[in-house]
Amino acid sequence: MSKIISLYQRLTINRISFETGDRTVKAQCLVQLPNAEPSPVLLVISHTDMNRIFARLSAAGLEYGESGTEIPLPDEDTSVFDYSFQNVFGQEIVLENFQFMNQVKEIRA
Repeated sequence: MSKIISLYQRLTINRISFETGDRTVKAQCLVQLPNAEPSPVLLVISHTDMNRIFARLSAAGLEYGESGTEIPLPDEDTSVFDYSFQNVFGQEIVLENFQFMNQVKEIRA
């Protein structure tokens, strides 16, 4: 099931991953909507929004490059890039009032 996220109060980033050549990025997050408990979701976002998230991390003085891993896929000319943000900086990566520029799909398990 997927839908468009319209508004949330708090977004906790746990992991971001994408494959070279993909048009979208997958972000495992905790999303908190107003007057609700945080819930785990998988967001499908654009590369532009991923870069905006990384820019926010850099502006906060967090070096996200240390959390990334490049995994070459065998027999293919592509790689998977995986950034895990769980306890990497000794704290959760929380974005408050972050606005996505492009369409976002939310996938709940």
